Amino acid sequence: MIKIYPKTACSFSRISLLALLCCTLSNIAFASGGGISAFPDASPKMLVQVEPINAEPIETQATKPQTIKAQAPKSGEILPYQAEYKISSDSLSTNATRTLSKQGNNWLLSQHAKLMFIKVNEESLIENSKDGLRPLHYEYSNNMSSKQDQSINFDWATHSASDKKYRKPWSSKISDDTFDQLGAQLKMREAIINNRLDKEISLTVVNRGKHKTYTVKQLGEETIDSAAGKLQTIKLLRSRPGSSSETTIWLAKDWNYLIVKLEQREDDEVYSLELLSATLNGKTVKGLRQ
Repeated sequence: MIKIYPKTACSFSRISLLALLCCTLSNIAFASGGGISAFPDASPKMLVQVEPINAEPIETQATKPQTIKAQAPKSGEILPYQAEYKISSDSLSTNATRTLSKQGNNWLLSQHAKLMFIKVNEESLIENSKDGLRPLHYEYSNNMSSKQDQSINFDWATHSASDKKYRKPWSSKISDDTFDQLGAQLKMREAIINNRLDKEISLTVVNRGKHKTYTVKQLGEETIDSAAGKLQTIKLLRSRPGSSSETTIWLAKDWNYLIVKLEQREDDEVYSLELLSATLNGKTVKGLRQ
């Protein structure tokens, strides 16, 4: 898992570190997310306000409880959503909201978290081209440390990425599978939705000028408890050669592979993200309740 908080964050209180964790988990750097997946201008100008999605009632059979499924999307179709998650580390926790919305022919994936006076915001604008998903712009902001702000532009005509806002401006060449740390999780979900994640996939994430390649592999299926009820999930493991950090991710099979749970283990630390509530394409995410 990418550590998106700076080393100097250790001089902050544990609470501020957790706030930065919100960003880390949103990444999952994809998934990692989640894109559990977790940023831009201290007074974000790029953040797009999304109108609330009104949930529609879902009919169920009163005689026999069953898992409620969202309307089946077309093959390979990604659906918009709004979700709230609980992010925890030891005895500390906070909530984060995450939204995936359509912006013309593009997707906007964003996450916003707040803990006391600390705010972290992250968003990724992703093009839905004929060649598949690819990032266009990425923004990150942390009001505790504006020096960590990022604003990455992706230029596919020259296959390059650059950031003039970061404290150490950079520019580098990128490959076709390169994503920002938030957008990569949408790419991962797209691969699953399109049945391209047979055993494992690799994605390269560029963050603060550094390129890191991660492997995501499928571990199997599992039914897990959540605030929305019992959900059938696909279980994934995200790792990187040479790193002790591993992230386990659970994605809801019946709900467009929305992130339901995430656990990141790094040394002796365990961070977790759990779904509290969500609407997918206007429908409330619900599972079997006992």
